[in-house]
Amino acid sequence: MRFNTFTGQANDANFQNGDPTKWVIISAPIISSPETAQFYPPIIADPNPANTGTIFQGSLSVWRTQDWGGNQASLEANCPEFTTSAAKPGCGDFVIIGNGAPSTRLTSSGWGVDRSGGNVAAIERAPSDTGTLWVATTTGRVFISKNADASAASVSYTRLDTLPSATNDPNRFVSGIYVDPANPNHAWMSYSSYSTLTPAQPGHVFEVTYNPVTPDATWTILDGTGLTAFPDFPATDIVRDSNGDLYVSNDWGVLRLPSSSTDWVVAGTGLPMVEVAGLTIVPGARVLYAATHGRSAWSLRLP
Repeated sequence: MRFNTFTGQANDANFQNGDPTKWVIISAPIISSPETAQFYPPIIADPNPANTGTIFQGSLSVWRTQDWGGNQASLEANCPEFTTSAAKPGCGDFVIIGNGAPSTRLTSSGWGVDRSGGNVAAIERAPSDTGTLWVATTTGRVFISKNADASAASVSYTRLDTLPSATNDPNRFVSGIYVDPANPNHAWMSYSSYSTLTPAQPGHVFEVTYNPVTPDATWTILDGTGLTAFPDFPATDIVRDSNGDLYVSNDWGVLRLPSSSTDWVVAGTGLPMVEVAGLTIVPGARVLYAATHGRSAWSLRLP
């Protein structure tokens, strides 16, 4: 099974091992809705095998399908990608998830007037459980759901950036979330834009820990200081290796924070000076992939 995303909210699926003639539209419910989204909306497949078939997409709300977008036979018969309107009814079965308390739209002023507006910017899960979902917005709101696999109208969210200890998280675009594979309440996050625009809450790279009992959440800045600090560049994505090394991309390349170090270094050699929009680690292969803006994808052999 494969799926992709185009600009706007158009998503396609392919049940035929990537056969170029078998791509089908699956996102008509999202496109037909009044919700806006990022130029490239965040979209992920659930990594837990128990949730196979589940895809999450972020617009103003989080949308979900639990069967790869719909019935394969129906989609292939009625929704071929090259000849069908992306808004054709029946082409996809995504639904909004959320119990509406106070709003399914995570950008809404129903969640408070602070940091309202914008769009969903990042969605992430980890395979360590079936329910924990992290979501963030372009204005710096951060949410967690502990039952993202429940019935759509039962899914609940907790807003983390307004909890008592969340005093140093920037009100800037959250560009990436990497959830700890061993602890779904623990994550690392990257922020875009410049610290000079939010001098009271500087930083681009944070370790975030959620305590569901209190509840509370803490942001620990990992930018470092001095000549080896993460520069005041917009960070674009973040991943963490199994050995504890952090990799963070920006508009000019990829930097690495070695485990137990506070000194950032350039990750590898040979990458052109170009915006790196996305990072992916394949742990078993010991390879980091970096997707650039207009200069192809690159790989780095990890130690």
